[in-house]
Amino acid sequence: MNKDYKFNPEMYKTVAKNVRKYRKEKRLSIDELSKYAEIKKEFLQNFELAETNMPISIYDLYKISVILDTSIDQFFVES
Repeated sequence: MNKDYKFNPEMYKTVAKNVRKYRKEKRLSIDELSKYAEIKKEFLQNFELAETNMPISIYDLYKISVILDTSIDQFFVES
């Protein structure tokens, strides 16, 4: 059973772009989101603006999704 799965090598960038999009829609600053999610501001800034794939934990994404009132799967939607 050999399948050809296709994975997006840019997925972290997609997630970062969507976190930023939903954060802006909720009119939250990075300062506010970092405070509420208990994530370092510098990390969130670098994550959202990274030109490379920057990993983020599932737990941190979960916290961000709760704060932004967005289903976590929306962060993975490619547009």
